[in-house]
Amino acid sequence: MRKVSMVLTLMFCAFCLPATAGEGYLGASYLNTSAEFRATQETFDSSSSGWKIFGGYNLMKYFGVEVTYYDLGSFDESSDLESIDASIKVFDLAGRGILPLGERFELFARLGYSSVDVSYQQTTGFVTANFDARDWELLYGAGLTIKLGKMIGIRAEYEAWDVETSLNTWSLGLIFRMGGQ
Repeated sequence: MRKVSMVLTLMFCAFCLPATAGEGYLGASYLNTSAEFRATQETFDSSSSGWKIFGGYNLMKYFGVEVTYYDLGSFDESSDLESIDASIKVFDLAGRGILPLGERFELFARLGYSSVDVSYQQTTGFVTANFDARDWELLYGAGLTIKLGKMIGIRAEYEAWDVETSLNTWSLGLIFRMGGQ
């Protein structure tokens, strides 16, 4: 809950910066996550639905900063030998490079660091083990924003994390702008 409060505070601050200096924005997206989990005897490829909220500030026409909180979803997989039950939450801070394409479209790329928090329960036979892991990982992503007017847009994005196994998302959401550009 502390992370969510911190994200909302940073988003509010970014949104309230003076309009003449740049452009603040807030957004929310629905996402689909693909993750790989290694158990003792098996590797599970799993997918789940989740959500994210984000906010940022475009410092200039081609560069901005962004903070995001993700709930990547719950993952539940099993085989004859093992089962896993996991959930993943992420908080990140990233730089955002922006390439405007006319009045209505923007391509963008993001690069930053994320706090990835995985809660994981693994069952092998009659033995159950619980794991909680939190680590800082490299985040990278790219996407497209379609401006529907001066204040609202649609945003599609692919993101991945540099973790030991595979972890990536595809998302689609709305972005609300305030100020400048």
